[in-house]
Amino acid sequence: MKKVKVTRAQFRALQQLSRKDINTIRKNPGIVAAAKDLLRACRRVIKRIEAMPEHASRRKRATAYKRVLHVCRKAIDKAGS
Repeated sequence: MKKVKVTRAQFRALQQLSRKDINTIRKNPGIVAAAKDLLRACRRVIKRIEAMPEHASRRKRATAYKRVLHVCRKAIDKAGS
């Protein structure tokens, strides 16, 4: 069996995974990259929504929602391919 060096954060993340999760990742390694992209997109979405003023006009809210949708769609498309 191969030995792999991992960082502390990676080790903690690996401890949280079940045996099924690890086998799935071995079979489909692309899942990890897609998950990272989706996580990044979620963080961007949260930032944009939090940055929106509480009493923003309808136009500003509509524009912000369009941008949020664009970020989400782009991440989902990237994960799907």
